[in-house]
Order: sequence, then C-alpha cells, then structure tokens
Amino acid sequence: MKQIRILPEVWDDLDEAASWYIQKEDRELGRRFVAAFRSQLPEIASFAGTHRLIYKEFSRVFAKPFPYAIYFRIKDDWVVVTLLWHTAKNPADLKNTLNERDSGDQ
Repeated sequence: MKQIRILPEVWDDLDEAASWYIQKEDRELGRRFVAAFRSQLPEIASFAGTHRLIYKEFSRVFAKPFPYAIYFRIKDDWVVVTLLWHTAKNPADLKNTLNERDSGDQ
C-alpha cells in the first residue's frame, strides 16, 4: 500500500462540490458525497498501480454514486491525488487543470 498525498486544491474541490449538494439538496447528501470521496482513498492507496492511465500519468476512480472522478498519479513512493472533477465538465478543461496541478505538485 502506498501513502497518499492529497493536493490542497483537491480539498477545495471537495468543499465546493459538497457545498453545492448541501445548498441544492440537503446536508445529508453533502455528507454522503464527502464519504464517497473518502471511501475511495484506501482503494487508491492499495491498488494505485492497477488502474488504467487516462491522461499522461493520471488514473482515475469514481466517487460513486456521484458523477465525480478522482484523478491521481504515482510519484515516487506516493500516490498524489490531484483533482476531483465533475464528469459533465469539458474534457479540454480537465486536461488543462491536470497539467496546471501536475506542474505544481513538486
């Protein structure tokens, strides 16, 4: 099992999405969203090298049942969680955001 490093921006992504669910739906749905994200972290840590590469060195898992993907890559002995992304957003923006965050996770 590899150790996980979560970029600070990912916590911002999580807060933004959870806040949206809380405002539009209810507090419980926001909590379930955060729990769905957190429940994927052990899988990412345990099986990081087994996921298909999606873009460059990045793989992803989904925060089911929510329409969000968690993007990560292996860097040295770490798994770096780089992005939490709504799957309906523009794929070109996804690549730009991954590139920006990848350059900053030194």
